Amino acid sequence: MIYFCAQANRRELVLQSPSLNGIDYLEVLGDPGTGTELAITFLKDARSLALTRAGVELAGGVAVSVVSIAPATAADPTTATIVLDQTGDFSTYTLTLAAVPGLDPQLSSVEFSFKAGCATPADCLPTSCCPSPAAAPPDINYLAKDYNGFLQVMLDRLAVLAPTWTETHAADLGIAMTEALAYAADHLSYQQDAVSTEAYLGTARSRISLRRHARLVDYTISEGCNARTLVFITAAANAVTVPVGTEFYLGGPGLAVASHSGDAVARALLATTQPVFGAMQGTTLFTAHNAIQFYTWGDGDCCLTTGATQATLCGPLPDLKVGEILIFEEVLGPDTGQPEDANPDHRCAVCLTQVLAAKDPLNGTDIVEITWSPEDALPIPVCISSTSDAAHGSIPVVGVSVARGNIAPADHGTWIAPPLSSPDPTGESLGQVPPPPPAPDPSTGCSCGATSPVSAPVPRYYPSLAQAPLTFSVPFASPITSAAAFLAPDVSTASAAQNIIVADSDHFTWSLSGDLLSSGPGDRGFVLEIEFDGTVFLRFGDGQYGMAPDPGVTFYATYRTGNGTSGNIGRDTLAHAVLPSTWLGVLSDIASVRNPLPGTGGVDPEDMNHIRQFAPFAYEGQDRCVTEADYGAATTELTGGLAARGTLRWTGSWYAAFVSIDPAELTPTVVAEATTGLGMQRMMGTDVAVEAAVIVGLQIVLEICVDPGHFRGDVYDALMEIFITGDQCDGSSGLLNASNFSFGQTVYASPLIAAAQAVQGVLSVTLVQFTRMDAPWVDGIALGCLTMGRLDIPRCDNDPDHLDHGTFTVQMDGGK
Repeated sequence: MIYFCAQANRRELVLQSPSLNGIDYLEVLGDPGTGTELAITFLKDARSLALTRAGVELAGGVAVSVVSIAPATAADPTTATIVLDQTGDFSTYTLTLAAVPGLDPQLSSVEFSFKAGCATPADCLPTSCCPSPAAAPPDINYLAKDYNGFLQVMLDRLAVLAPTWTETHAADLGIAMTEALAYAADHLSYQQDAVSTEAYLGTARSRISLRRHARLVDYTISEGCNARTLVFITAAANAVTVPVGTEFYLGGPGLAVASHSGDAVARALLATTQPVFGAMQGTTLFTAHNAIQFYTWGDGDCCLTTGATQATLCGPLPDLKVGEILIFEEVLGPDTGQPEDANPDHRCAVCLTQVLAAKDPLNGTDIVEITWSPEDALPIPVCISSTSDAAHGSIPVVGVSVARGNIAPADHGTWIAPPLSSPDPTGESLGQVPPPPPAPDPSTGCSCGATSPVSAPVPRYYPSLAQAPLTFSVPFASPITSAAAFLAPDVSTASAAQNIIVADSDHFTWSLSGDLLSSGPGDRGFVLEIEFDGTVFLRFGDGQYGMAPDPGVTFYATYRTGNGTSGNIGRDTLAHAVLPSTWLGVLSDIASVRNPLPGTGGVDPEDMNHIRQFAPFAYEGQDRCVTEADYGAATTELTGGLAARGTLRWTGSWYAAFVSIDPAELTPTVVAEATTGLGMQRMMGTDVAVEAAVIVGLQIVLEICVDPGHFRGDVYDALMEIFITGDQCDGSSGLLNASNFSFGQTVYASPLIAAAQAVQGVLSVTLVQFTRMDAPWVDGIALGCLTMGRLDIPRCDNDPDHLDHGTFTVQMDGGK
C-alpha cells in the first residue's frame, strides 16, 4: 500500500470482481500473546487459491517460519490456516501471499500483532495521521550590526509578535525600551568589530588586499554561488526540444512567452535589471507531461505521506523516463476544490529512479509506478484526493495535486556577448598589454660586470571586466540523480572556471587558477580578484610565477554575470523563455513558463568583515588528540556528527584512549572510521579503542487522575502520543525519543509532569516511580532529577522487547 487513504474502497471493488479474491482479515489463534496459528479469512471462496509455504512471507520482529498450511475446506470455504514454528514478539508483522493467481495485489498483504489479545486500556483501532508542515522560521536579519539595523530588526519582530501595537512616538515606553536595547546591541557590536579590526586585518581597506592576506594563512575566501531552480514549461506540441542555454526571464507585461535571442522581445527583456536563468541541459517537452494525475486504485481521501519514495500515476506515459524530474503541486484546495485555494507551499520535486508501466488488474487501467531516491523523500504530505467541507457540499475532490513534467533545470547567470565594435568576436575586449617601463641603464650600476644586469620590469597589466557580478557556480553533474541535491548543492565547491573564458589576440587560451604560486614561467594562467563593489580584476603572471603577458597583445573575455542571493527568486516569477537564435522550433509550441519552486542556493560573496574575523583563525586546527575532550571531538568529526566521549585509562603498561559511542550508532563502519581516523591523531604511546556507551534505563511511573467528564481511554491515548520514542503527529519529537538524551545528561522530573499535566482531561499527575534501573535505590522523586555519569546515556524506550532500555507506565484513575 503506497497511500494512507481515509476511504478504503478497494475491498468493495474486489467483492464485485468475478475473478479476483483478497484477504479480508487475519486472526491469531491460541492463548492471547502466545498463538502459533494464523487464520486468514478471504473475501470469497478460497478453496481454489494455490497457497504454498514458499509463497507465504512473514516480516516483522523475531523471525518465524511456516510449518504447514491448512487450505480452505467445504465446511469453512473462506478460511485457510497457517501453522508457525513459534509465536512472534511485540512488533507489528506483515503477512504477504506472493504470486498467488487470482489474488488482488492490493489485498494480498495484512499487518497484525501476535500480542493483539493482550489487555490494554486504550481503543484497539489504530490511528494514522499526516504531520503538518513545520512552521517557517521568523524572518530576522541576523546580519544587522549597527543601531539602525538592530532597531529595525526589533521593530519588525515586534510587529509580528504584537501586531496590535503600532506606537511610533519616541516618548512611548515600548519605543524607549526598544531604542535602549538597540543602543546596547550597537555598542556591543561596535566593541566586537573594534577588537577584531584592531587585532588582526584592521588596516586593510580593500577586499583584494584582504584576499591576499587571507591566502598567506591558507584561508580561501568565498566568492559566493549562483542560485538554481526548476523551470516548468507547458508544451503545446509533442517532442519540442528546449536546448541547453535557453534563458528564462521574470514576467514582463505585454511580452510574449517565447522569443528568439536578438529579437525585439529578447532585447526588451535584456534591458530590464533582473535575474536571468539559463537552462543547464536540454529538455524534450510532451503535452502529456503538463499535468499528470495520480492513480489511487479507486480509493478516496488519499495522500502521499511524508517520507514517501514511490507513487502511482495515471498512464500511459511512454515518454516518461528514469532521470526526469517531476514536481508535485497542489492545484486545488482540499477543503473547497477551488484552484485559488491551493496552498503554494505544498510543492516538492523528485528525480525518478524507476519507471514501470503496468495495468490495474481490476479494471485494466494503464498505470505507471514511479520511484525516486531516498534523498528526495517527500518533506511534506501531498494530498491526492479529499472531501470538501460542509460549506462546499461535502463532495469528493479528485486531482487535488498533480505531477508536473517538462522540467528544465536552470541556474542564475547570463553570458555576456561580445560588443559589435570588437575586432575579435571571442568576447569583451580587456585592452592591450602596455609596453614595459624603460629598462635600467646598465652603465649606472655597481656590478662592474661581475654579475648580470638587472632584468627589465614587466608591464603593469591589471584589466577589469566591464560587468559584474561574475557567476560562481557548482559544477553541474548530468544526469541529475536527486532533485534535493540539485536544489541544495555544496556551495563550497562553487567556482568561476566554467563561467569565464579568456583568450588573447594570438589565439591562446589562458586558464583560471586559484593562485599563481605553483605556476611556472611558461604557464598561461590568471587569477580573479574581486573588490567589495563586485568589480572583477584579472591578475596575470610576472614571468616567474606564471607567464607574463607580452606587450601589445590584446585580451578578450567571455563570461557570465549573475551571482549571489539576488537569484533566490520567489516561486512563479519566471515567465519568459529566450531561445538561441539557432533554434528552429515554433515559438507557439511553448505555451507558458514558470518556476513552481523558488530559486535556492544563491550565496553572496564573503564580505570584508567576515574575512577579517575568520581568516586569522583558519590555520588554528587541532590535528592532534591530547586530552579526553580531544578524542571525543575528533570522533564526532570523523563519524559525521555522532556524539562521543573520550576517556584516558591506564592499562598497566601504557595509556589507552577509549572512545564511547551510542550502541545504536556503533556499526562496523563507524568503528572502522573512528579507529582509522583516531590512529592518525593519537599521541605517541597511546592506544585507541572504540566501545559502546553505557545505556542507563529509566523506570518512570505516573499516576494520572482523569477528569470525570473525559473517557479514560481517550486520555490514555493522548498521553501515549506524547510519551513516545518517535515523532508526534505534528512533527515534533516525542518526549522519550532517544535523540533527546545524551552523555551525562541530567534527567529532570518536572518536564515529564508538566507534559502530562498539559493533556486535556488530566486533573492531576503524581510521580510514583522515577529511578535508574541499574541503581533502583536512588530516589529520583525526592531529588527531582536523576544524574548520570559522563559515559552514561539515559534512555526510556518503553520497548517490551528491550526492557533494559527503560519502561514508562501510566496508572489511570477516575474518568469514565
